[in-house]
Amino acid sequence: MLLLSTLACWSSDTLFITLTATTPPTAIPPTPSVATLFSIGDSATIAGSGIGAVYLTEVAEPITRRNRVPNASCYPGSTVDILAAEEVDGIMYYNVECNNTGGWLAEAELNPPGE
Repeated sequence: MLLLSTLACWSSDTLFITLTATTPPTAIPPTPSVATLFSIGDSATIAGSGIGAVYLTEVAEPITRRNRVPNASCYPGSTVDILAAEEVDGIMYYNVECNNTGGWLAEAELNPPGE
């Protein structure tokens, strides 16, 4: 009896457990046609002074301690590429990548083009 229960709980047993394919990750949604300071593919610099980090969020929303992307912080003066844009509640957010990790950043955290 113990042998049967051990075999039934074996983690790599494919006799009783059928494996399913993992779905691929979804692509970043297309950018709606709204007026933005930056276009997709543009480079921008992070605004701010000193060494205070600017954090990225998981979705386009204001930054809180709960929605930060782990290990994704940008420092003032660093250059990022705009991957996507989305407007939420009248605030424009851009999808960027810092430290090889992507996330969303409010337009106010970026220097205007030409600065």
